[in-house]
Amino acid sequence: MSRLAFPFAPARDGRAATVAYGSSAHVRQMLELLILTMAGERVMRPDLGSPVRQLLFGAGEGATAIALEAALQATINQWLGDMLTLHELTVDFDGAEAILEIQVAYEVHSTRTDDRFSIRKELT
Repeated sequence: MSRLAFPFAPARDGRAATVAYGSSAHVRQMLELLILTMAGERVMRPDLGSPVRQLLFGAGEGATAIALEAALQATINQWLGDMLTLHELTVDFDGAEAILEIQVAYEVHSTRTDDRFSIRKELT
């Protein structure tokens, strides 16, 4: 079984690119979509999403970073807990460069492989 790839793009045969359901690529894409989707953004699933975009413009350090880490861990476990096991999640704010970096280490259940994922966003 396959799913549309993210970001959406054409494959070499002219059809929409796809990834195998449960594969490492599929889990990585689901993780990226979950982290970058704001809660309430999806009409049919208003509780799907993470608070990353809401907390981007908070103080950035200390309590905000801890709250964002805890919220992301809960969100990932809730929505993707059947596809992956979360090993480590870190949130780093660089105030001088105005950059948010989220790093996730996890194991994909279907392939029993460890993987790492990182999102780096400029806040300017």
